[in-house]
Amino acid sequence: MSAEPAAVSTFMASESTGHGTSEIGETVKSYLQRLRFRDAALIERLAAECVERARRRVARHDSAELLRRAIEEAQRRLDQALARALGVNVSREPSLIAGARAALLLGDLGISADELYQNSAVNPELTSRLQRHYPVPQPPEAPGAMPRQKLRFFLFKSV
Repeated sequence: MSAEPAAVSTFMASESTGHGTSEIGETVKSYLQRLRFRDAALIERLAAECVERARRRVARHDSAELLRRAIEEAQRRLDQALARALGVNVSREPSLIAGARAALLLGDLGISADELYQNSAVNPELTSRLQRHYPVPQPPEAPGAMPRQKLRFFLFKSV
């Protein structure tokens, strides 16, 4: 029901579907490194947690679904860390989180995902560094006025 992020779908398309549990763990570790996690111990722990959480939601022999859910869990954890650093709610501010994720992954800010993940509270310094590098839409957003439209219904009178 939710749209799968393009990075996840392209990452999974490059991987084969016949993974064993250890191969899925290695794939999730690789994905965490692409998300700019650098600490090897943290990557190891997060990958194990993501695979374990995904395992609870997947049938036993569906390794492709296990891989997909484990990668989604890794993405969710990064989004939660970004929301915690910015002091916002993930579900209420998805565009803000998406902008912060783009700034983190596309920009060379000197911020690793490790710093974000290990922060337990709002960090104004990290927030300001991320906000300076938010992507800007091209062309800039310019909402236009929509003229009034008369509604016509087939079986009922027009309103």
